[in-house]
Amino acid sequence: MVRNAVAIILLAALVTTAGCAALIVGAGAGAGVYTWVKGELIRSYAKNFDTTEKAVILSLEYLKITIEEKNQTGSETTIKARQSEGSPVTVTIRTVRYDMTEVAVRCGYVGYWDRKNAELIHATILNYI
Repeated sequence: MVRNAVAIILLAALVTTAGCAALIVGAGAGAGVYTWVKGELIRSYAKNFDTTEKAVILSLEYLKITIEEKNQTGSETTIKARQSEGSPVTVTIRTVRYDMTEVAVRCGYVGYWDRKNAELIHATILNYI
């Protein structure tokens, strides 16, 4: 009887833990969860690479951010652009899965990253996805 109780508790703990992990992944994919790492504001989108790349380009055009360079290597595209006042913007689009991409936006200069503009770019991307 004690063995059954321990097994039930372990099973409940496993289900709870697995459920939380799924909830966190789901929240990151669709609920507007960002990660801020070394000046980059990163967000996952539940869309394929082509759809996300088009949304990024349309967003930059809408925000009057001039694209200066676009480099694609394998499953990653890096777009270098410039805001109207001259500060740099770098957007990196990566494939996570066939139906999920990750977009990293960096605005501003080294040591003076502009998180608000990066958030604005991500919000605009959401409108085009």
